[in-house]
This record gives sequence, structure tokens and C-alpha cells, in this order.
Amino acid sequence: MLLVLTICIILSLLCPLPAFAGEEEPVSLYIEKGEWAYEVRGDDDYDPNPEGRFKRGERGYAYLEVAGFDLGREDDFYFLRISVDVALETKNGFTLFSQKDVLELEEWYLEPPKNTWFYIYVNIPWWAPRGGYVAVITVRDLLAGTELVEKREVEVY
Repeated sequence: MLLVLTICIILSLLCPLPAFAGEEEPVSLYIEKGEWAYEVRGDDDYDPNPEGRFKRGERGYAYLEVAGFDLGREDDFYFLRISVDVALETKNGFTLFSQKDVLELEEWYLEPPKNTWFYIYVNIPWWAPRGGYVAVITVRDLLAGTELVEKREVEVY
């Protein structure tokens, strides 16, 4: 018996079986849909503002659908954790306004979602100078530790 066991051990060392590991795609956070809006009512229910023009003293919205985030799992539920930062810069890169964690999103699901949606808004001050700016939206996947920075032009009139 000891001889058979020794032969099996030696053969297994000489002829190892290949191990097939499942190749997982790396998580890559991306925006599936991102549009300026006059108003947002719900999932894919908003009034688009394709030019990204907002009047001083009014509220400017951004509607976003994000995918490529990591999911956690607890019992029979899947969950995601995302946070969003917003900044407004001049076209030369000078930051006029920034706010961290404008949105902290934690959602729970019975099935893994392919994307999630949310909106953010900024109240444009009545005293804001007219002109073109760059909105910087930073989406952070808190589970994967990844970050996506999206820059979009916006005009205040």
C-alpha cells in the first residue's frame, strides 16, 4: 500500500494536471449614457438639454447611467457602492467650484444589474459670470477602488 501511494505521489509530481482558472474580465467603470437635462423625474425619464446651456439662478441637471462597477454579495443579495464628486472649471483649468461626495449611492439587488442610473444637480448662482465652463464629474466605485473622470462642456447664460 505504501508503495502504491509513493508511486502515485511521484507520478503526480512528474505529470501535473493542468488547472483551468476562469478568466475574469477586469472591472472597468464607464458611462453608458450621460446627458445634461432641464429636469429629471426617474430612470430614463428626463428632459434632455443637449446643448448643456443653463440660465443663471436656475438648477442644472446631469442624468447618468453607469456600468462596469464591481458588485458585492451578501446572502442572496448583490450590492454596489458608488460616490460622485463634482467640480466646475474654466476652460483654462481653473477650479471655480468643487464638492466631494455630492452623491453616495448604495443599492441592493436580487439579480446582478448591468447598470445603474442617477442624477446630480447644481444650483447655478444668479451672479455666475456668463460663458463656457467644463463640468468635471468623478464617479468612484468604492468596492473596486476604481475611478472615472468625465469632463463635459457647459454654458451659463
